[in-house]
Amino acid sequence: MRAARLQEALERLTAAIRDVDSELAAMKTEHDPLGSHIFVSRRHYRNIEDTKSGKRREMTARLSFNTATELGFRGSLDEWERLMGAVARR
Repeated sequence: MRAARLQEALERLTAAIRDVDSELAAMKTEHDPLGSHIFVSRRHYRNIEDTKSGKRREMTARLSFNTATELGFRGSLDEWERLMGAVARR
């Protein structure tokens, strides 16, 4: 009796593991547009030649922030600038 219940539990566990593995494989193949945008924006932000006043970086951060909000970013512009690598405002 216990052996049969154990066997059924193991079969359910095996099926659940297969389901999780297939979901993980599907997630790995999906493209994350926000993650890609963050990666590209950070690289662009670091490599930009800025003006003395810092306006070019500020404009770049604002434009990339607008795109990020369209892609699902829920933070503020200040949080986005910190994520890009900007110095915190004082």
